[in-house]
Amino acid sequence: MTVSAISPLQGSTTGGTNLTINGTNFVGDTTVIIGGVVATNVVLQSSTVLTAVLGARVSAGVADVVVTSGGRTATLSRAFTFVAPSGNNQPPVVTNIRSVGSRPNQPSGFADQDETVTLIATVTDAETSTGSLVYGWNGLGIFSAPQPITVWRLPTTVSPVPSTVTTTLTVTENYVEGSITHRNITTAPFVMSVHDSQKEILDMGEDFLTLFSQSNIPTNQVLHNFSTACGGRDAEAVDTDRARSSYVQNFSKFRISRITPVTFNFGGRCAFRLRSGDACSQFNVHWEITYIKADEFHYVGEPEITDGVDYVTAVLENNQWKLCSSDFSGVSTNPTTGLKRFVEW
Repeated sequence: MTVSAISPLQGSTTGGTNLTINGTNFVGDTTVIIGGVVATNVVLQSSTVLTAVLGARVSAGVADVVVTSGGRTATLSRAFTFVAPSGNNQPPVVTNIRSVGSRPNQPSGFADQDETVTLIATVTDAETSTGSLVYGWNGLGIFSAPQPITVWRLPTTVSPVPSTVTTTLTVTENYVEGSITHRNITTAPFVMSVHDSQKEILDMGEDFLTLFSQSNIPTNQVLHNFSTACGGRDAEAVDTDRARSSYVQNFSKFRISRITPVTFNFGGRCAFRLRSGDACSQFNVHWEITYIKADEFHYVGEPEITDGVDYVTAVLENNQWKLCSSDFSGVSTNPTTGLKRFVEW
């Protein structure tokens, strides 16, 4: 096995040079090393010609070409020269990557499991037009596209929820100095917070109503999944405190069922009472209580059974779902007298 020639005779230290090597008796297990750099994409065109792509090297200078094939090694001494770029050409800059989800006003960086989103990158380069740059997206579920826009289908399941999933944009600028083609490579990661929003919100809503229905649970614990910023927590604390002082829940009789699906309206309002919320959920609930405080409608020891729908809103804060408000509408019945009344709180 021999090596007789290499073309071109020089290439960039930034890598990416396409090589053609001539010789004899090349076979399928051929490897190429030039100046300590292992070439990739080695392809035998015939027993006398192979092609390869040379990677990057830290230093410039003359180097040997070493080919190993069929258990034999041949060297073409000082046959290739690595040339360094001047450094005057600046690499591309990825100024921003944002995602556009499937729902109106969906925040960038947020998605649900198995959702398809569009990724849009903003890229600038001082010397090369953005249309002449080479783009590559890397990540599970990416529908690759040689442009700064691509489509990304998120995993069908993540654990735990939410989880972060990352894709990386690689932007390559090829440019010529003298007769040498150099390249600048810029990489930029984009991190997506992937949720199972339906489950997360319904779990939190059921947790809240279940804790509310246990009279021994303190208010702060009942409201542990509520946002402190959206404005609804204080009103719910008042309602919970009032309930604790007015009646005792028979938790063994408490029942709850989820009304699906959760609806999403980022930055909007929910239908019941037009409460602000990025998501709107509903629950059928059944309560049985005994009053411990008399008022204009009840006496101490009076029982009451209430059935209805509780409307719970949620907001997305820092890529985390939080509850915002709770409103109930239903009918209360005195089981002793059969008297019914419409109630809301």
